[in-house]
Amino acid sequence: MIRNLLAPAFAVVTLATPASAEGLNVTVDGIRNAKGNIVILVFDNARAFDSLDVWSAIDYAQIPSRKGSVSHEFSDLNAGPYAVLLFHDENKDDDLNMTETKLLEGLGSTGASDPQDEPDFKAASVWPGDVRVRIHYDQ
Repeated sequence: MIRNLLAPAFAVVTLATPASAEGLNVTVDGIRNAKGNIVILVFDNARAFDSLDVWSAIDYAQIPSRKGSVSHEFSDLNAGPYAVLLFHDENKDDDLNMTETKLLEGLGSTGASDPQDEPDFKAASVWPGDVRVRIHYDQ
């Protein structure tokens, strides 16, 4: 599934606000179209995030895509820290599609300072509250 495909392609800019509200509220910015779904994975475990073990995510959401931005609230996530990994599943095949050299769908993560950044859990950590993640596309 996606855990084997994500390593070469981490992306994107994120801003986080310290815990001022209950839950983790994720806003995804920069979505290029309304095709498919945005898949959001939340991790509370460094080993799982750093190894891209998607099966060990603490929470998961799949929400309809919309050009521009979408948001999702994980109301039960109040402890932290968390790291967020997400992708735009434009063709709804539950996988991040890519060639050997480039992404065919969008990808984003908390803690990434630029599209080529691959942050570890510590660098990607955010606390409950509002978190913005910019999604990156190669094409």
